[in-house]
Amino acid sequence: MYEVKIERLDHLGRGIGYIENKITFIPNTLPSELVVCQIVKERKKYNVGKLIEIIEPSKKRVTPFCPFYNHCGGCHLEHLNYEASLEYKEEKVKNIFKLDKIEVIKNEHPKNYRNKITLKVRNKKIGFYESQTNTLVEIKACFLANESINEVIKRLNKLNIKNGEIIIRCNTNQEILLMINTKEEIKFIEEEFKGIKLVGVLLNNQTLYGQNFFYERIHGLLFKISYDAFFQINPYIVDKLFGLIEQELEASKTILDLYSGVGTLGMVASNKAEKVISIELIKNAVLDNIQNAKLNKKTNIYPVLGDASQALSKIKEPFDFIMVDPPRKGLDKSSLTLLLKSKAKKIIYISCDPMTLKRDLEELKKEYNIEKFYILDMFSYTYHIESFCVLKKK
Repeated sequence: MYEVKIERLDHLGRGIGYIENKITFIPNTLPSELVVCQIVKERKKYNVGKLIEIIEPSKKRVTPFCPFYNHCGGCHLEHLNYEASLEYKEEKVKNIFKLDKIEVIKNEHPKNYRNKITLKVRNKKIGFYESQTNTLVEIKACFLANESINEVIKRLNKLNIKNGEIIIRCNTNQEILLMINTKEEIKFIEEEFKGIKLVGVLLNNQTLYGQNFFYERIHGLLFKISYDAFFQINPYIVDKLFGLIEQELEASKTILDLYSGVGTLGMVASNKAEKVISIELIKNAVLDNIQNAKLNKKTNIYPVLGDASQALSKIKEPFDFIMVDPPRKGLDKSSLTLLLKSKAKKIIYISCDPMTLKRDLEELKKEYNIEKFYILDMFSYTYHIESFCVLKKK
């Protein structure tokens, strides 16, 4: 056992201290705390420790509201008060991007905000994996998930699944899509989910009951969302994100929406443009985008099915503005090259991974300056960050 003073938090929300001058990462600890830890992983350049006892707690420490927190790997910062978690994220982004001014948009509903969770099933136990392991932590509820999702969790044992995966999605109307992935035969009995607004159940991507989509209304817009189409997990923050797009875009001839999903960002941007070209790889999402344009009476949206870099190379017309919301891995090299050649006045880059955003900005800064940078607390009580970066042509 070692007594360690915690100096700061790393990018994964772990406390950093030193044991015999070697950097040691200790989860569930906070800066200024004096703790006792046990080394559970020893490497040449660093240690990973396990918290055993807190001798001197931080004034910012709080009791986690989730009873599964100390074992489940889904959250990282429930032991830190909410305002302090925002300060941590702001400081983290300032350090990564060497920026002085960042605007932080807080989540007014930091609990029960998630509209989607993915649960593992092992030997009939249902839950999440312990952090950085395949050890299952059985749960009865997720305190970051919408209450309607937690109502479903209470009844999942009725499905009698031994091994597999269960994905639960909901909308702001508390309607549920339930997706089951397993090699086992499943008998779904509707009566066992009575009282839940269950609109559809899928087994291995095949519709077992109801339909494979639902609708969501945000920011005065209506969206059809298929079971496998991407949609942001925090409706409150999505509404704020849409407001930023309206604020930052100017009247233009053509706007490009890359990695467009079901067309959410393009739908908002369409009020400022003569034409919005939306590019998306997932077929169902593109079909949803077409339907969503009709639902919202938008006639200036042109969805394109295909890989971003390949589709971009086929589009010859110039863009006034570009919006990109790529997956965690960021932009590929060919997309970056095409963006640099585009001569767009502004690029809005939305990212859920600061490190890949930093990598891509290093390239984009050859032609663009960072005009504004926002943090949206999309993922409250976790170390994850949603960034909204506005780039202006030099």
